[in-house]
Amino acid sequence: MFDTQGDAMKFFAVFLVVIAGTMWAGSGLAAQHFLAHNDHTAMDLTVFRMISTALIIFVIAFMRGTLGRSMRILKEYPTLWIKLIFYGLGLMLMQHTYFAGIGAGNAAVATVIQYICPALVICWVALRRKKVPGMGDMFAVVLAVGGVFLLATGGDPRTLSVPAECIYYSILSAVFYAFCSIYPKQLMMTLDNSFLLMFGMLFGGIMGYMADPVTDLGTFFHDDVLFDMFMIIICGTVIAFICYNVGLAWLTEEQTSVTATVEPAVSVIASYFLFGTTFGLFEGTGIIMVLLAILMPVMRKWHGN
Repeated sequence: MFDTQGDAMKFFAVFLVVIAGTMWAGSGLAAQHFLAHNDHTAMDLTVFRMISTALIIFVIAFMRGTLGRSMRILKEYPTLWIKLIFYGLGLMLMQHTYFAGIGAGNAAVATVIQYICPALVICWVALRRKKVPGMGDMFAVVLAVGGVFLLATGGDPRTLSVPAECIYYSILSAVFYAFCSIYPKQLMMTLDNSFLLMFGMLFGGIMGYMADPVTDLGTFFHDDVLFDMFMIIICGTVIAFICYNVGLAWLTEEQTSVTATVEPAVSVIASYFLFGTTFGLFEGTGIIMVLLAILMPVMRKWHGN
């Protein structure tokens, strides 16, 4: 039983973020298959994903009748357009670097490294509050950094067990993921979630297209990648981002980032069965360390310690 309606909503928000994490894991695996079976770049996939998603969400928002209210707010506070553009830029960079990391390595490694995001959020929150993180938070950051080190090197600092490009892009994706976990909180309190995501995706897709125009759109609809597109756009973007944004409105930045831990776990397990991706002792230890780093802060906060 829940003591208050707020507790029930927080539980539902956690459920939504878990769904989002699972959908993102599926889209990452689909992206690995897609990038391996055609000549499109990570930016091509990013642009197609974002603009397609924006169009789909526009239809949803139009049917819900939520466009008018948000447009009136933007007309009254036009500076919010600037924040929307920056949010779109963050979304585009987060998705592009993630897909680039997958293309350079694989979905499991890129996803696990991306999930040092909660450690980055912890550092940002501490900096914003001008307060040194607690011992538990600091230990979580150390676990995250150590876990990525073991995953990347296999325990030998003289070598890399995964391509360097995969590591760099995945770390950048974690940075932009942290940005997208923190930056839109104020916008979410003002604008409708669907409206916010629609324009974020649209602006991000336009900026991505300006950097790398997509050509030969027909290849996105070939039979061998059609299911990939369904997973990436419908499940991994429309459903996942709506669930994540709704969850973010009810949870703290730390709780939202941590609850989505299901994504790297699902990605690692599914990669083994779908692609035969395996990890050695040190790499496996690194993955466990990252997962523990994600879980520790939120468990401590939820238990009030």
